[in-house]
Amino acid sequence: MALQDKYIVIGGHRHRYLEAGRQGPPMLLVHGISSSLDYFGPSIPLLAKSFRLLAIDLLGFGGSDKPKGKAWSLSLYADLIRGFIEKTGAGSDGPVLATGHSMGGKYLLATALIHPGTFSKLVLSNTDGFITLPSFARALSLPGVRHILKPIVTRRDIAEKMLAAAVHRMDKVAPDTYRRILEVALDHDAFETVMGLNRNLMNLDLKRTGLRARLKELDIPTLIIWGDRDRYMSPKYAQIALREIPGSRLVMIGDCGHSPMLEHPEEFTAAIREFVFSEPQTDNNPCS
Repeated sequence: MALQDKYIVIGGHRHRYLEAGRQGPPMLLVHGISSSLDYFGPSIPLLAKSFRLLAIDLLGFGGSDKPKGKAWSLSLYADLIRGFIEKTGAGSDGPVLATGHSMGGKYLLATALIHPGTFSKLVLSNTDGFITLPSFARALSLPGVRHILKPIVTRRDIAEKMLAAAVHRMDKVAPDTYRRILEVALDHDAFETVMGLNRNLMNLDLKRTGLRARLKELDIPTLIIWGDRDRYMSPKYAQIALREIPGSRLVMIGDCGHSPMLEHPEEFTAAIREFVFSEPQTDNNPCS
């Protein structure tokens, strides 16, 4: 499925995005850390059969601008996501659907709380937001430590090992998709974004910002998808998310790591379609 990159300016910064599918309700795709919209690659043509897809490279990653010294925060990303929806006209007929992976799921939760009425339904895949990192983790971004880490973490062999840890069945990832997502992991400027996020840890944590305590305010049907072999974020966090997000449902995908959209695109997209087009659930209902 050949798709052409598009670019849009939001908040003074140029963002790469793509559109796919013409029929069905609009669906926003938001990737995780050290990644890009290409992480959804195998699932995009499947989802495009049912939705008007809009996938964005978050600021600091992929083909979007990577500004230095940015005051990264949940509110910054929430504003950018809201601005993207408005500027593309995706929300012209009302709230939109959204799917977020890992860090992207956390940003969607923040957007839903900071900008109520943005989303009609949420899908959170192996979502961040329920692990509280210790404050000393910010030490990794200190200049001396950062300069030591950068040439190591962005080495091809190290990046390949980190990617392998995020995927339980690497044999299920097509070579072309693997090449594209590995390129993002090798990007030195994207590494600097990660270090910037780390320095601003306090403003990017759901708990520390007070947003996690407000999750009970959400009144949005939410599907949580998780891989049962996730080595990045243990499946135990799926149960925590299920308890804390009102009216949420859980689909656990077997023989799957941190990346269901790469490893099991058919099962991943089928779960999303069933959730979106089914009758709303009235209480937390784990299913697998």
